[in-house]
Amino acid sequence: MLKEEYLQQLMKSIYDKDGTNVYDHSAAIFTTQSDEFGCIKSWADQLVRDKLATYTDAEHTILQLTNFGKYWMMNGGYLSFLKENESTKDHHKEEHKEEHKELEEFKIKAIHKEELLEARLKLIHYRLWGFWLTLVISCMGFFLSLYNLYVIMNGRK
Repeated sequence: MLKEEYLQQLMKSIYDKDGTNVYDHSAAIFTTQSDEFGCIKSWADQLVRDKLATYTDAEHTILQLTNFGKYWMMNGGYLSFLKENESTKDHHKEEHKEEHKELEEFKIKAIHKEELLEARLKLIHYRLWGFWLTLVISCMGFFLSLYNLYVIMNGRK
């Protein structure tokens, strides 16, 4: 059985039952030793990548159709999705090419802002160290001058 035929049957099963366990559905069609049975997980992941279905459990075994998947089931299923999707992919890419450029520029600006933030934090760190260092040196100078006055006052007597 071809991948596309299996996905068509799987989508129909999901649509009829409002959610289906991928392995239970495949066990009725394939034997567990067949090569196709080993590929069902990647085939089911293809439905998720195409945004026709989503997993509803943590183990990623139960599929449920999205609204997009229900739309395509009403319009002929997975095979019609493939036929229509080929013509819309190129159009979609050219339509959003400018948005992708803006997104790349935004990412570059975000990286630049992170670098500036790191530099600012490093400079603030150095300023704080300089502040405390000058404060300690000033206090030491003050106490040394007090000690000098004490020595001078005791020496004149």
